[in-house]
Amino acid sequence: MPGLTQDRLWSEAVILEGENRVLRVQSTRDALLCLKNHWPMANGEGNARSEALAACDRVIDGQDEPDAARGAFIKAAEEAQFAVHSWTGNEGT
Repeated sequence: MPGLTQDRLWSEAVILEGENRVLRVQSTRDALLCLKNHWPMANGEGNARSEALAACDRVIDGQDEPDAARGAFIKAAEEAQFAVHSWTGNEGT
């Protein structure tokens, strides 16, 4: 796993609503920690989660842009059955 010293902010925060919790994710580091520590185990082992983890690693390593991780994270959140929102109301973008 790459070091978490190079955080990459997203163009817009993502708000996840799950059972008994709301999570605000605004950067690649936030997403990586959320995917590793706060993902629902029953729904969290899907392909989209693995792709999102890989996308976060690439962004933190400087190999991709932050919004690539954001897009992959949103897909994983939808796969895990979170309700996905953004500050502007553009869900899933």
